[in-house]
Amino acid sequence: MQTISFEIAAFILTLAGLIYSLTVKRRQYMVRGGLITKLQNQHFVFLLLLVTNLLSAASSVIGAWLVPYASARVVGWQYLLHAFYFMFHTTLSICFALYIMNVNGTGMGRSRSFYFLFALPYLLAELMILTNSFTGLAFYMDEQFVYHRGPWMVLLYAVGAFYVVLGFVFFFRYNKAMSRADRRAIGTVILTATFGIVLQALRPELLVELFAEALAFLMLMVLLEEKSGHIDPVTGALNRLALTDANRRLIQTGQHYGIVLIKLTNLELYTRLFGGREMESLLMQIAAWLTAVSSPRDCFSYGQEEFAVLVMDPSPEAPERMARRVLERFGQDWRVGEMTLRLEAELAVARVPEEINTLEQIEELLASSYQRSGTGSHLLSYDELAALRRSRTTEVALRRAVENRALRVWYQPIWSVEKQRTVAAEALLRIDDEEFRGVSPEVYIPIAEKCGLIRDIGGFVFEDVCRFLTTHGDIAAELEYIELNLSVYQFLYDDVIAHFEQIRTKYAVEPQRLNLEITESASDRTAADIKESMARLRALGYTFSLDDFGTGYSNLSRLIKREYLNIKIDKSLLWEGDRNEDSRRLLDSMTRIIRSLGYNVVQEGVETPAQLRRVTEAGGNLIQGYYFSRPLPEREFLAYLRAERETRALYKFKNGESSEGERL
Repeated sequence: MQTISFEIAAFILTLAGLIYSLTVKRRQYMVRGGLITKLQNQHFVFLLLLVTNLLSAASSVIGAWLVPYASARVVGWQYLLHAFYFMFHTTLSICFALYIMNVNGTGMGRSRSFYFLFALPYLLAELMILTNSFTGLAFYMDEQFVYHRGPWMVLLYAVGAFYVVLGFVFFFRYNKAMSRADRRAIGTVILTATFGIVLQALRPELLVELFAEALAFLMLMVLLEEKSGHIDPVTGALNRLALTDANRRLIQTGQHYGIVLIKLTNLELYTRLFGGREMESLLMQIAAWLTAVSSPRDCFSYGQEEFAVLVMDPSPEAPERMARRVLERFGQDWRVGEMTLRLEAELAVARVPEEINTLEQIEELLASSYQRSGTGSHLLSYDELAALRRSRTTEVALRRAVENRALRVWYQPIWSVEKQRTVAAEALLRIDDEEFRGVSPEVYIPIAEKCGLIRDIGGFVFEDVCRFLTTHGDIAAELEYIELNLSVYQFLYDDVIAHFEQIRTKYAVEPQRLNLEITESASDRTAADIKESMARLRALGYTFSLDDFGTGYSNLSRLIKREYLNIKIDKSLLWEGDRNEDSRRLLDSMTRIIRSLGYNVVQEGVETPAQLRRVTEAGGNLIQGYYFSRPLPEREFLAYLRAERETRALYKFKNGESSEGERL
């Protein structure tokens, strides 16, 4: 005697889950697209599991209820209900395997031929059930209307077992593609369903298998489907959690795909003008359009004003092609009610695994602030985006270095041809932090200028140079001045001159011993108020050097104004002259012209005797470069000056002088 109470309970549980899914969570299960698209959607397959389990339970309950009334009048219905039960129950097994594949991403990017081969055993089993009325190979009813299994029934069980085992294989082989919580949820479901199958095998009269499966699906809904509903409540698109899970699956299963990130940059302007409903309507429009040009499973709303599209086309140009299409749309109007809006967006593109290949890198990408200055919509390549991220990472490290007082000043000697000794030095910033090992100041100084740290850094260097000149007066007295790099951004602060004067007065340093370097490119774009500040500094006794001369559009007419003590010629011209005769002649002519106007010429980057000889023959009178010394920490620089003074004294004692160009 069979007990159908468990079957009835299975029907009720499954029906409740189905009603909940199609009402409260209906947006989650409304999947657009073709059959393959639907089969690759976790939520759609879960809906199939519920439907097939419900129909299996209904077939089993009605079939068991008809057993006492077995007769020629109802045998047809009994036969049909048995066929339905096996059809739906076999469908359960393939849906189980599909669900596991969708949760861990192994079903993504599969071709139609894969799905045909995958479904072939199931299709053959269904064909056997549909033709069973003619063959009786699966089951049959005898003359007393009693149900019997046919000789091929074992094939139906084998097909079911095949898909269950396949689901287990996908689960265990690609378990790292799922979160720990998802692994635990599916593991619990598998144990529950397995317990029901084993119990019914031991006690066939209980009919507990479908109840255990219904209970397992209820657990799936609570532990996985509900948690990973993944639907953004405003836009209806998949949310941040869904995006993380999708990327985890795709990476762990070795997929090649692209990510297009869309950040709305001027939405805040309209937020002030419209109410909540209008803004929700606008965001829903954007999500709907992005979904239409991609697919529901590939469009995500992962932030308040941020969207992402996964481009499953593995070709390298596909992500940028999608981004260009999005850019084109954002160049057009959006309508909210009676209003017409023009939205701006910043887009970033990255390819997986060619450019990023870990979930951590993707999470960093999602968290990145990649908005670029300026108006309008823009597209950033991954290289540009990475540069922005590095800039912001450097900014954070730079702030930490300033707060931790990890700044240091190093000195590079400037050697005089006439006096045959070091007469000055350039103060250079160095950062005593592991993160800045091997990082050039040319990388972090522009970042300091943009984020406002240049004021603190410039003030530190200025004060440390003043301290150096005062503390080491005996040896530093031989230096006519020390050069300090001055950024035009420092002039943006009203108190820069007062700040310099306060420090200089504190250490009792004469202003003539502080020579301020400003680059040629900065000098080109110097505003009137900055020029006025430079004039005030000159009036106080400070001098200026024009740095990096020759790197841009060198306007020799500025030299007539006599605003600078030194003209520093960039090392790139000298090094290019080693390879190019025209560059060499240009450098020689430039040096002679500048010297004829009465300026000192400081040649940077001198590293070889041949370079030194060429520069001095052209008239260059101040030399800076590795030929004499690299930049040195304070202690080593002091040792260098003492050694040079002792060497000079020794030569004088012997009444001998070094020949021009001979290294001291």
